[in-house]
Amino acid sequence: MAVTLSQPTSDRQRTDWVAVARELGPRFADRAAAHDAADTFVTANYAELRERRVFSAGVPAELGGDGASHAELCSMLRTFAHYCSSTALSLSMHTHLVAVPAWRWRHEAAPVEPFLRRVAAEELILVSTGGSDFLAGSGTARKVEGGYRVSARKIFGSGSPAGCSRPPTGPSRKPICRSRNPRPLASRPSGSRGSRRTSRTMSIPIRSPAQ
Repeated sequence: MAVTLSQPTSDRQRTDWVAVARELGPRFADRAAAHDAADTFVTANYAELRERRVFSAGVPAELGGDGASHAELCSMLRTFAHYCSSTALSLSMHTHLVAVPAWRWRHEAAPVEPFLRRVAAEELILVSTGGSDFLAGSGTARKVEGGYRVSARKIFGSGSPAGCSRPPTGPSRKPICRSRNPRPLASRPSGSRGSRRTSRTMSIPIRSPAQ
């Protein structure tokens, strides 16, 4: 069931993301205890989130997303947390990785449009470690024909089992290779664990803001 606001924005209707969370939430709550007991990622919840295009909610509408505001995204996450805290935690880590470049695109003319368009087009799931995302990286990116060959390790990234390591070619996505690092008990169903990306050629569009 589609949930939209009663007032359209320009020629399209905006999604009421709190209403979406309230619609999906009871099913998430029904599965929460089993995930906690079995130490399993909230895979079924993520499938429903992708079906409802939650992962591109914060992408500007001009770039293919819904254009949800910071306040709307926070309210959505707060609502999900009442039903399944692991889903809300993992989703929040993805959401801030979308919100930051979306803000920079709108306010700083940052060259992030290709990235945001891809998130919206493919409903990509981004893996975040929170604060350490903004520290010096531990990987390498070597320029090769067609892009860059990347090899890196990411510690404690929430949503790791669902994170996309390459452009999807069908309904399934290949998860990032996970490491065997121990992770805190409370974060297990959120997929907060280490991950490793083996060498892979990636096309990374780079241009200056003036271009």
